[in-house]
Amino acid sequence: MYPIPEQATVQRPPGRRTRPRIQTFERIADPDFALTSCLTLSSAFHEIYAGNVKDLNFETLYRCAYDVILGRHGEVLYTLVATTMAAEVEKLAGSLDSTVSAPDAEFLRELLSRWKKHCNAVAMIRDVVIYMDRTFVLHGHKTPVRELGHRAWRDGMLRRPAGEVRQRLAAALLEMAGRQGAGDVPLRDLMAGATKMLVEVGDGLYEEILEAPFLEETRKFCAGEVVRLLASRCSCGEYLRTVESMIVDAEKARASRCLDARTEEKVTAVVLTEMVEKNVALLVGMEDSGLASMLVDGRYWDLTRMHRLLGRVQGGVLAMRDAMEAHFREIRNTVGEDERLLSLEKERYREMIDGVFHGEESFHAALNFCFT
Repeated sequence: MYPIPEQATVQRPPGRRTRPRIQTFERIADPDFALTSCLTLSSAFHEIYAGNVKDLNFETLYRCAYDVILGRHGEVLYTLVATTMAAEVEKLAGSLDSTVSAPDAEFLRELLSRWKKHCNAVAMIRDVVIYMDRTFVLHGHKTPVRELGHRAWRDGMLRRPAGEVRQRLAAALLEMAGRQGAGDVPLRDLMAGATKMLVEVGDGLYEEILEAPFLEETRKFCAGEVVRLLASRCSCGEYLRTVESMIVDAEKARASRCLDARTEEKVTAVVLTEMVEKNVALLVGMEDSGLASMLVDGRYWDLTRMHRLLGRVQGGVLAMRDAMEAHFREIRNTVGEDERLLSLEKERYREMIDGVFHGEESFHAALNFCFT
């Protein structure tokens, strides 16, 4: 055979193709590889919080974090992220202490400025360690990076034992929430931002700091309104109109005060409990304006309103049924055995129950029982 020239192309038999060889990951031989990489990342994370990001190479940082995970040092990197966030939030909290005695608007503005800074930093750090967040954190059932940021903010800022941020925030928000009208747009925006922050960090802080105190203030206000209205000797219809107006305005009040949407239902429940449920018997039996008087005078709008409000509290419809049954008995005793008048009265109230009370079955049962 003749020798094959070096420039010649060797023809391989058909069907015999070489497969590309996958190169296995070879970790850097440096024994301090994890330490060196984490020091680099730690420095970058602190620079992110300091706002010095223009000189950072995020592609290089991502590769560094990626290599740490491939080198099976996920726990080291995860701990670094958590401790860095906690330390930086402690610094932010310390810098906020000087504004605790400032006016509400200034305090909230400073707090939200630090919250925004923290959120931006957490987002950038997560971008760097996204591979860790999607592999090591997921498979190890760890807390995701974003939630680590929320936890650091809760523990280091809002639940910081040595600080007064929580008490100051609660006082500022409660003061704003209690204001009528809240027409100041900047203040409303500040409260909306603070409310959103509390909802986002979770762990019941919104309920603890804002919702529970606000509901307690609402309860006290409603209790005072009950005393005021009853002392003014208002009629049952006027009382119920006041209650319904407070409930109808609950959504507007929530929007103007920037409370979370779920609080509206709880505020309505407090109004109903304090002003209606605790005074059911008094309202139904109110002299010259209670249920019996409304039936006699044919005040259909007041009757509809009473049924609508009392139907939302425990024992409300039952109290109305009992009062209605007593009224029907009184009519029966007054009419006596005159079948024609009994038939006319029964038909009148039957139509009233169908139209005003939407055919309430218990009311029909009371009517049939008394006129049979």
